[in-house]
Amino acid sequence: MELIRTPQPELAELFEHTLKRNGFAVARREEGSEQIIDLQDPTQYNHAKALLEELIADLKHQQGRQPVEPLTGRPQPLMSGGWFASLGWVTRIVLIVSVLVYLTPYLMGDGVYRALLFPAALDGLASQPWRLVTPMLLHFSLLHLLFNLLWWSDLGRLIERFQSSGQLVLVTLVTGITANVAQFFHTGPMFGGLSGVVYGLLGYLWIYGKVNPESGYPLRREIVIFMLAWMVICFVGLSSVVANAAHLAGLVSGCLLGAGFGLWRRAQGAGAV
Repeated sequence: MELIRTPQPELAELFEHTLKRNGFAVARREEGSEQIIDLQDPTQYNHAKALLEELIADLKHQQGRQPVEPLTGRPQPLMSGGWFASLGWVTRIVLIVSVLVYLTPYLMGDGVYRALLFPAALDGLASQPWRLVTPMLLHFSLLHLLFNLLWWSDLGRLIERFQSSGQLVLVTLVTGITANVAQFFHTGPMFGGLSGVVYGLLGYLWIYGKVNPESGYPLRREIVIFMLAWMVICFVGLSSVVANAAHLAGLVSGCLLGAGFGLWRRAQGAGAV
């Protein structure tokens, strides 16, 4: 069943990738100078059409002022006037809460930080389980905070925009908990920051794009190389001040999640066609 047609091959490819990412079985064909997207299941027509109309409206809204997304090289509303508006609700909440937590020592002492640190012993998690996650909200300098939040916003926005808010929550919790536990066993409870999660999101998107290239949003090679090189530099020259165990554990857990979900999603797409 014909869903939409366009004379622009790039636009047809974007339509096809978007529909497949959202679980629709579609096929693209050429008829004269036009590209046609056919929907395999007619009962999904209204839903698929609404999705494309939303995408087209977004493209029109961004036309003429949309910069290139540095993480993927694709047009995205990053670092434009609509940067904050382009963030999903999960990305926004973590960003805002991290800033508020950072300000608490200046407003009310170190009580909040002490309540959010990883406990001194694992049995402390039984009565205060939130401490398994909350160290990711703690930052110990303005540069630390800004660096982590910029990467969190960019990487988190990609997952939330192209997959879902629930998927970002899942990846954040798994990689954050893994990173926190690893760092606790490596150095004890005095650590904090989103960097373990940032490396988890990086690993997730990197491997997801590798095993499921049809997703249409793989990270640029230069970005991955830069972040991996920075992790090596931290291990070699900054081991006493950087949570290297959290970085490595976050990256590995993110890569495993990316491989699992990427393969599963690719299998779903193959089965649908």
